[in-house]
Amino acid sequence: MRRRLAASSRIIRLGCAAYFGLLLFALSGAFAQRATAPEIVPRAGWGAQPADKGLMQAQRPREIVIHHTAEAQRPEQTLAQKLQLLQRFSRALGKVQGRAKPAWGDVPYHFYVDAVGRIAEGRDLNYAGDTNTPYSTAGRIQIVLEGHFDKEQPSAAQLRSLDRLVIWLAAKHAIPAAKISGHNDHVPTSDCPGRALKAYLPTLRAKVAGAALAR
Repeated sequence: MRRRLAASSRIIRLGCAAYFGLLLFALSGAFAQRATAPEIVPRAGWGAQPADKGLMQAQRPREIVIHHTAEAQRPEQTLAQKLQLLQRFSRALGKVQGRAKPAWGDVPYHFYVDAVGRIAEGRDLNYAGDTNTPYSTAGRIQIVLEGHFDKEQPSAAQLRSLDRLVIWLAAKHAIPAAKISGHNDHVPTSDCPGRALKAYLPTLRAKVAGAALAR
């Protein structure tokens, strides 16, 4: 009887080990992607004006925060048009609608993913982003996807680009999956990044964790 129990115990242990081995393999296979840099349109590629670094705070990236633009996707506009408009708005912020707010030194986000999945370089990663909402942006990489995701869905191309960008950034800056969040995780009164994109973040975190396991 004791021998049978011991044998059964070994089988159970082996079964558990096999199960967890298969689980890790599934995570690394189904979710892992190589942490290689995606194609990114540099600032010069969209005609960026020089940033005013005197208005920006130095940082070391430790987290990633995901946003939406909260405006309908406009695939008919060029990437350059979108980024130039955002930069002009950011630099003239204090003059918009008479608000007594200081201008931002540059676009508020470090990366912009447009409606067809093109990624543009925004603010220098060595400087914290800007926000109109009450939370600290220090140490956080800001990524925005074009669209209003309470009213529309992120495109498949956008999500593919987001996956590649975040997996690469997480590997490069040693950012764990748990440090990837949506804007409204820090500001509960905000609807950003929209319900449809917020629902995708657990999958994104799983892909980052799988890529880390595969390295």
